[in-house]
Amino acid sequence: MKRFLTWMIVLSCIGFTLAFAAEKPASAPPLPPRIPEMSAAGKVMDVSETVLKIERTLKKRTEIMEFILEKPFPQMKVGDQIKVSYIERDGRNILTQVAPAQKTAVKKTVRKDLQKEIKPVAPPAPPVTK
Repeated sequence: MKRFLTWMIVLSCIGFTLAFAAEKPASAPPLPPRIPEMSAAGKVMDVSETVLKIERTLKKRTEIMEFILEKPFPQMKVGDQIKVSYIERDGRNILTQVAPAQKTAVKKTVRKDLQKEIKPVAPPAPPVTK
């Protein structure tokens, strides 16, 4: 009888061990790949309800980029300088955001202008001796 109870305990421990080992926790589904958002700046060449074309200059070379509009942007006119944000989907550029281009150049002061503003100071006159 002792032998029978010992075997029952051993077999039940093995059974429980196998049952717990067989369960696998449910893993989270993998995240979809992140689509990077790119940007470009240039001059508007053509605007329609579905397409925007801009001309941009990179390294002294100009190129025309074409964007697909998901919604119309009425504030754009031909000749405007704009900055666009877009994503690439199925080999096409999908426009996500449009903003007017901001000038980032800082006007430098010219050294000659500073010299004109500063008046030279005359050295003190030597003492008069008779």
